[in-house]
Amino acid sequence: MHSTTGVRRALATVLTALATASVALVAAPALAGTTTTDPTVGECHDLTIYQAYANADTQPAVDCAQPHTVRTIAVGTLPDNLDWDSSDAAISKAVDAVCRPAFAQALGRNESTRLMAAYGLFWFEPTKGQRADGARWFTCELGLYGGGRLLDLPTDATPALPKAPLPDSVALCRQGRTYANTICARKHAYRAAGTFVMRHDGYPGKKAQDRILHKHCPAMTAPDPYVAWYLTRPSWKAGFRTVTCFAVTRS
Repeated sequence: MHSTTGVRRALATVLTALATASVALVAAPALAGTTTTDPTVGECHDLTIYQAYANADTQPAVDCAQPHTVRTIAVGTLPDNLDWDSSDAAISKAVDAVCRPAFAQALGRNESTRLMAAYGLFWFEPTKGQRADGARWFTCELGLYGGGRLLDLPTDATPALPKAPLPDSVALCRQGRTYANTICARKHAYRAAGTFVMRHDGYPGKKAQDRILHKHCPAMTAPDPYVAWYLTRPSWKAGFRTVTCFAVTRS
């Protein structure tokens, strides 16, 4: 994180909900599922944020007419040269190739507008039992961050985003101590103010990024000071070049 006001540089990662189209690798252990049917695009689920970060979704789908926090926006299949014992990096690359475009299509608008929204991208693999039965599918899921929780999706329409400027009900802010992504209608300390593409020959270190950020962000956040998170080497290698500048604000 970069700050012109002494805010602690606590994060050095590009967060998924970067409201970016980056796919977050899940960390919790996979569980035996209760469903034997393959997932389909358009299914809705009412998951907590902890369930959304699990390897597999063991919860049954809910009627999309009822409140729900997650919607399946794509279903992909592992390439023939991979299986579920392949490296996380290889699986993530395959998932990203399907989920990132699906995320962009579901939200609509341009990349800058999507990066200034509090929507996040999640993905699920089959349960242990389903994998044992030969399942090779994975799902891409759309959710909306509300700090330490997922919020009910306000719409299942495509595009999900209205035209910019985005309303506070979906606009991206971040909380103070945790830096968690949230909609701006909830308590926050930082508000997404604008984006720019970081053009550089090779991965720029922190000093180079400091100079680049200071060149672009102040004009987007004035009269408020700015905060921006550094692009990490893995995110740069994955092709991410767009940076979001946040205005320091209390609300």
